[in-house]
Amino acid sequence: MKEQFYILILLFIYRLFWGYFLYKFIKSGVVPVLLRYPDADSGGSEMGRLLYYIEGHTALQSDPAVLRWLWLLLGLTILRLLISPFIRAGLLHELHQERAGERGLFFFPGMKKYGLPVLVFSLAEWVLTLLPLYWLLPHMYRLLVGGIMNYPLLLKLVPYVVGWLLYLFIIRKLLLYMQFGYTAGTGMFSSLLVCLKVMLPSIGISAVLGAGSLLVLLICSASALLYPGLPALLLRQASPLPSTLLSMWGIAAQYHLWSSKSFPQ
Repeated sequence: MKEQFYILILLFIYRLFWGYFLYKFIKSGVVPVLLRYPDADSGGSEMGRLLYYIEGHTALQSDPAVLRWLWLLLGLTILRLLISPFIRAGLLHELHQERAGERGLFFFPGMKKYGLPVLVFSLAEWVLTLLPLYWLLPHMYRLLVGGIMNYPLLLKLVPYVVGWLLYLFIIRKLLLYMQFGYTAGTGMFSSLLVCLKVMLPSIGISAVLGAGSLLVLLICSASALLYPGLPALLLRQASPLPSTLLSMWGIAAQYHLWSSKSFPQ
């Protein structure tokens, strides 16, 4: 990870500015709506709250300003999704050069060289991720609607959600190893076989680093509850650094596990 320290700093700055910009954008649309809510403490009535919900439902369907804001939010989300594969491409190229014994700044050349192919892998991942929802969502929707009046019925959603998350985890793992093989020139399908051979240690790496990411999230959440104000704000602003480090560490650890089988000494 020492060779990729400059990437860590770049990604931390990128996530910091992106988070701040997205926060200001969402705040500009959400806070004015919340300020109009007829709260009981400020003299609002049940009828006023009902009219508030009806107005909001109508605005989501026909108000040009609301629809424009939602389309902009969707556009920002898509932009973030499109940028992420190029970042992964730069990191993979950096790891390949490090394994070859080269030293230098290979992140941006890697984005240019492998950005589009890695984007194709990401598009395949998104399609495969959404594909099971075509069959799952109708069942989940019926359970969700029925669970409004019968809360124990919501427990039947758990197998669907857990199964989909496990499927998503496996798909992402397989495609990541295929990207290793494609960008290294050793072949996607040989890397797929490597992934199947090292699946157990690969899952162990993901579990350990995933626990670290969860710990960072819990610390930020606890600080917001226990120490609201400046300490929580500073911790929240610094949180992209450890989360980015753990994310990069996860890709690098999976890469070295792959390279130990693909390029045995």
